[in-house]
Amino acid sequence: MSAPDKPIVLVHGLFGSLNDPEILAAFGSADVHAPDLIGYGRNREADTSSLVLLDQARHIADFISGLGAGKVHLVGHSVGGAVSVLVAQHFPELIESLTSVEGNFTLKDAFWSAQIAVKPNEEVASIISGYGTDPDAWIAGAGVQINEWTSSLARSWLANQPPSTIKAQAKAVVAATGEAAYLDAIRGILQSDVPVYLIAGRRSAEGWDVPDWVNDLCTARLNIADTGHLMMAENPAAFAAAVLTCLSYR
Repeated sequence: MSAPDKPIVLVHGLFGSLNDPEILAAFGSADVHAPDLIGYGRNREADTSSLVLLDQARHIADFISGLGAGKVHLVGHSVGGAVSVLVAQHFPELIESLTSVEGNFTLKDAFWSAQIAVKPNEEVASIISGYGTDPDAWIAGAGVQINEWTSSLARSWLANQPPSTIKAQAKAVVAATGEAAYLDAIRGILQSDVPVYLIAGRRSAEGWDVPDWVNDLCTARLNIADTGHLMMAENPAAFAAAVLTCLSYR
């Protein structure tokens, strides 16, 4: 499969980063980038006390502009899917296509974020610390088989951001996707000339709360066999192939 002629930008979810060599290498010769959101990775020291999801969208838009390549194929996973919707809504001049990888469409998709968003800071920190005592069990709970790489990935994802970022991002996505204007924005993108692709793991697809009209209007939808919500950790090659297959549609 030939590489797209424009860069691919991957936007990560609530935990971790997609800037992992195994994940990026699966895209072959494609020009693929996986920036850290505000409060994550190299940006972990950023003040997230008043974070809103549009801040993250502006951050990604600035990253895209900095590439100097014009438009990109934007691919958002989970919470990153909601960020990507806002990028496409507010900065359409930067978007060649939009791919939602089990991205949040409704508050049903953001159920865990909704729980975290209202918990005291100390309780959020305690929950995440608990994950850190057994990272393998944490990622295995999402259906990921444990091997040397996935075990390392779980540790790096848990260490990539402080608990304050998790709570701030959770609050931001709940606030954004709880507004009627959010689905209006999605409808507007679907009715524009921007191709919109949907990707899910086969095991988790039924739990993804995609409105019927989104499925009807999208350019293409793929469910990746034998995977769940963390399909890029279960099978990086299948994840990359699904994205590249979508981008071959027109």
